[in-house]
Amino acid sequence: MIRKICTLALCAVMVLPPLAMAENTVEILPTTPPMPRPVVEANPYGADDLTAYYEDYGDEYAQPALTASERERLPEIQRRWESGERPESSILNLTERVHVSVIQLPPEQYEGEPCFLLLPNRDLTDEELLQVVDAYGQLGITLDPDALSWHNCMRGGGIEVGIRSFRDDERERRSELTGLYTRAELRPETPFTALVMDDGVGRVTLDEEDFNGLDEFRFRPARRLTDKELLQLIALDQGDIGATPEELSGYETQLRQELHLLLGMPLSARRGANESTGSSTEYGDIRANYDTTFTEVGGTGRMWRGVLDMATGRLIEGSVTLISPSNAIPSDIRMDPWDEKWASIAVEAVTAHSTFEESGITEIRNWSETNLNELQGVEVRVVMADGGVYRVEISYTLEKVMALRYNDAVSIAAEDEYYANMMTMEEVPVNE
Repeated sequence: MIRKICTLALCAVMVLPPLAMAENTVEILPTTPPMPRPVVEANPYGADDLTAYYEDYGDEYAQPALTASERERLPEIQRRWESGERPESSILNLTERVHVSVIQLPPEQYEGEPCFLLLPNRDLTDEELLQVVDAYGQLGITLDPDALSWHNCMRGGGIEVGIRSFRDDERERRSELTGLYTRAELRPETPFTALVMDDGVGRVTLDEEDFNGLDEFRFRPARRLTDKELLQLIALDQGDIGATPEELSGYETQLRQELHLLLGMPLSARRGANESTGSSTEYGDIRANYDTTFTEVGGTGRMWRGVLDMATGRLIEGSVTLISPSNAIPSDIRMDPWDEKWASIAVEAVTAHSTFEESGITEIRNWSETNLNELQGVEVRVVMADGGVYRVEISYTLEKVMALRYNDAVSIAAEDEYYANMMTMEEVPVNE
């Protein structure tokens, strides 16, 4: 009996790996379980399927994953953390001016995901990688690079809408609530909070340089947003309107009249949900203005946008989309941008969509080629007697006007000055 026990003990020693048999060798085992891999079921409010979106990106800094360099360094960083090393500061639930952050999620509202990782458009330093490992460790899990996906990670500004977009019913309710916010002064009872763990909805502001210009990332749970939550988001976006409901109504009336006269908008056009007041337009043109959009009712689906000078009641800039590029077959065909027929088409469009007669035109310029969302075309500028300019965008293949834009004399002068200054700066020699 004793001989059999000794034989079994000897066999057990023989099958141990040589490393474990070495004297005074200690193998550190993880103290946290690996990242969970949730089973995502069909959900009308679930995360958007961004697989195809990410497949189109060849840049590893736009993929929801660790880079090759970070994966190579991760085991050593994890070993250091398991040995007791900690970063100088924590990035868990960091929500302001984020370079790197791990945001804790309520798993029951995010299809089982316990957290979301925000990564910059560059390799993490060892300290930042240690911060990531530490943040996961604080949540009681071990970072598994193979478990990262668009459900739980965003890198370099790869997703601009958050984990999911608004669904149709949320858009409709948001539109109605926006009108109540601006015109009936309806306000949320409780303010928006940035942390997702507070109520399932959240926001992180990003360092734009590290995220390719993206300034924020929003979290929307995998459930239907309530009216209360939508109103909180509206208040976050709209802020202080800067005008009373009565003043907004007056500005809207003036803008309707201007768009009707200058761009042929029917007075019955439906105003969009969003309207705002501001103090500047493009190219340093600083004027108090009112800005909103309109869509045609029961017509061809034309859309207008207008910016009104609140002091004078005149249009600063406006546009109308006559043919949506998405409804036309993409084409890279190019034609002669200086052909006289483009000027004729432009003049016809201006006189057809405004109260101007052809006699009010002082100059016509075939300006440049332009890309109309995969449709090649030409831009013709039509200068009016009052100094305003129409920019007429014409498709080569359709030989039709896709969009008509208007700028008043002041905004045109500001644009010209802006580009003149840019040209002057480019001409200044650099001292070697």
